[in-house]
Amino acid sequence: MRLDPWSAIGGLALVAGLGFMGTAPFIADYVVIVCGLVGLGLAAFASSRALVGPAAVMIYAALLLLAATLPLVYRSSMDLLPLAACLPMLAAPGIAALLERGRAGLDRLGTHIFPLLCLFGVGSAVGFGLWEAMSTGTARAGVGNNPIHFGGITTILGFLALVGMVSNAARWRVIYLAGPALALVGVVLSGSRGPLLAWLSLAVVSLPILLIGFKSWRLAFATIAAAVAGAVLFVVLAADSLLVQRLLIIPSSLASALSAEDPVTALLGFMTANDPYRTALYEAGWQALQSAPIVGIGYGQMMPLVRELYPDMTSLHTLENLHSDIADFAALGGALGLAAYFLLLLSPALALRGLRLRDFPGLWLAAVVLIIGYATLGLTNAMFGVLPQTALFAAALGGLMALGHQARVRIQAQPEPRQ
Repeated sequence: MRLDPWSAIGGLALVAGLGFMGTAPFIADYVVIVCGLVGLGLAAFASSRALVGPAAVMIYAALLLLAATLPLVYRSSMDLLPLAACLPMLAAPGIAALLERGRAGLDRLGTHIFPLLCLFGVGSAVGFGLWEAMSTGTARAGVGNNPIHFGGITTILGFLALVGMVSNAARWRVIYLAGPALALVGVVLSGSRGPLLAWLSLAVVSLPILLIGFKSWRLAFATIAAAVAGAVLFVVLAADSLLVQRLLIIPSSLASALSAEDPVTALLGFMTANDPYRTALYEAGWQALQSAPIVGIGYGQMMPLVRELYPDMTSLHTLENLHSDIADFAALGGALGLAAYFLLLLSPALALRGLRLRDFPGLWLAAVVLIIGYATLGLTNAMFGVLPQTALFAAALGGLMALGHQARVRIQAQPEPRQ
């Protein structure tokens, strides 16, 4: 079968975004962006419907909201950075248009190509992470990336690989169960608690979708057994890791926080005991939102506010953001910024409009992984606006948009039942 240019460019974006974002993030993200923007231009010239789908419109609306705050908060070129950093999300409708127009391989995209790329991506990233840990002795591997970013990327890729478990009936599909297991290894290698929280959240929300999609009690039982075995292995093998050592302080700080009578005071006490610096960043975001609830204070004013509020926490003075999507978008754009954030975050759900979970569990699993994964990771880390994470979301969303379109076309093509 001859591969047309549309499919070649769209496929290159998926290979880079899903297959190499964990090992070469600062090359793969530019490949995704360039391919997506090329697709956007070609699709605009061809008047592709992919550019006006609900998910694409949500991205445009989010960018317009961020742009609307600029005249009211602008003080320097730094205030332009959030909008510029979120522009790579435009690659998603471009990738979708390429895949829809090319069609070659689209039938196999959801069943094998998409999940295999994710499995390769998480497997290769963990392999390089193990090599880095063993060769350098580092307690927090990152494979050329920030360890928390590395842990987040492997977590997303690992759970996206589960799409293959419910998208085809091949006997060897059980290999996709290795995705979350490999992701957990990546989380341990990163030594980061945020990705572990995301991993646990995704495990909880993914299991019901898997059980619905299996329609086989034997496979469901095998999956639950594998999850239990994985938990036991984690406790045994990761007992001496930095991540577990950081988790051991939680029980004592939780007991101390629960002694407070006020729930808000208890929560703040727990957060401060576990990570006073991150708690300070959250409080700075809250202060910024209170001072300018509609449009925020602008990106360029966020970190000066942190330095003003916490002059003694010098380690915070060199940071570039508040290390939380919620805090960042609230501070830089107020209510408009938060609306933009949720439009970006929830766009995968709109890519599957009209498709039922029971009929398309693989597609819904991918959407849930993106939404819950990025929402949870965004509590303790910047996701949207950081190029590798933004490009990964755009690549996965572009594939999801194309698969959702294909599923709706098939439904419409089915003959109506006889009366």
